[in-house]
Amino acid sequence: MGLYAIITADIIQSRKQEIPVESIRNSIEGFGSEYLAKPFAISRGDEIQGVLSELGALPILVRRLRYIVRPFRLRIGLSIGEIDKKELEKAGSSWDLSGRVFFDARTALDSAKQSKISNTFFVHDNELLSIAMNNSLSLLETVERNWTEKQWEAVHVYEAKGTYEKAAKALGVTAPTVQEHCEKASWNVVRAAEMGLAKLIDLSLGN
Repeated sequence: MGLYAIITADIIQSRKQEIPVESIRNSIEGFGSEYLAKPFAISRGDEIQGVLSELGALPILVRRLRYIVRPFRLRIGLSIGEIDKKELEKAGSSWDLSGRVFFDARTALDSAKQSKISNTFFVHDNELLSIAMNNSLSLLETVERNWTEKQWEAVHVYEAKGTYEKAAKALGVTAPTVQEHCEKASWNVVRAAEMGLAKLIDLSLGN
């Protein structure tokens, strides 16, 4: 058995809009591969799921997943639990697997559907961890919900490139422009919160 994190998401109001399934499938192909035991895969046309081997990457991948499926918005259910390693290796995708951790992630997704406050929920037996995760994820989502398209792009290209100058070159703008977008997005605060959650997961579960 091994300890893994599950991200299960669905597209908000998918029945009221045409979902480009192939486009989304192409977007998630290879996404987050350095953190995953099973790649993200799409099912039922509007549900996305992946299995993380790197537990601390959970908050980062939640944000990045939201980024790559824009302009569509996601509800996201999260959990951490044990999965049989042999079953994990045999499975074609995470959708072929089942067990407590997958049920918990589904419960978390259902909570997100019912909530009027947050579209992201985490379910785990550790009550203190769940409270801390849910409060923090809700606050992060509130901040990110107000990001403009340019802020989303600046944050993610800067994160990938490592400097404002390299990000500016990739985006075709100036370095001060990238810096301004990141500052208005409160990127330093968001990144610090994500790192704090990663440490919290590690301390709580001893991974």
